[in-house]
Amino acid sequence: MRTTLKKCVAVLGVLLVVAVIGLIISRGPIYGQAGADNWVPDLTGEWTGELTGYYYDHVTDPACVPQYFKNPFEHNLIITNQTGRVFAGALVNTDDPSEPGKVAGVILPDRTVSIQIFDPSELRLFITGRMKASGETLEISGYGHMFDDFGSGSNLHATMASMYIRLVKVD
Repeated sequence: MRTTLKKCVAVLGVLLVVAVIGLIISRGPIYGQAGADNWVPDLTGEWTGELTGYYYDHVTDPACVPQYFKNPFEHNLIITNQTGRVFAGALVNTDDPSEPGKVAGVILPDRTVSIQIFDPSELRLFITGRMKASGETLEISGYGHMFDDFGSGSNLHATMASMYIRLVKVD
C-alpha cells in the first residue's frame, strides 16, 4: 500500500512540474510573450492637460499645511524626438517661453509611460501613467511627484507635491 501511495505522489509531482513548465513556456518572457502589445504611437508634438493634488509650499516649516490644487497644466509639453519607445523634448512655460525645461521618457509594452521633467527653476517632476487612444486623440493619465528646493541653510525653500495628471496630445 505504501508503494502505491508513493507512486501516486510521484506521478502527481511530475504532472505538477510539467504543468508549471508548460505554463511558463506558453506565456513566454514578460516583454516577448505572444500577443504582446507592440503599439507604439507617435508622441511627437504638443501636449497639454490638467493637474489635481496636494502640495506643501514650505515643506521644512513645521507649521506648513497641505494645500489642494486643481489647475490646467500651465506648460506645454513638446515632444521633439522619439526613437521607438523612448522620447525627449521640452517643457515650455506659457508665461515665459524663454527658458524651456528638459523632458525624457519611455513607453513600456503594457502602455505604461514614465516621464521625467527638469525645469530651469530647479523643479523636478516625475510622471507615471498609462497611455490610451480615443479615435485620433492620445492621452496619458496617471500620477506625478514634484520636489523643488532652492537656497540653503536658513534660506532653504523647499516645496513638494503629489498629483493626478492627465495629458492630451493637441498637435
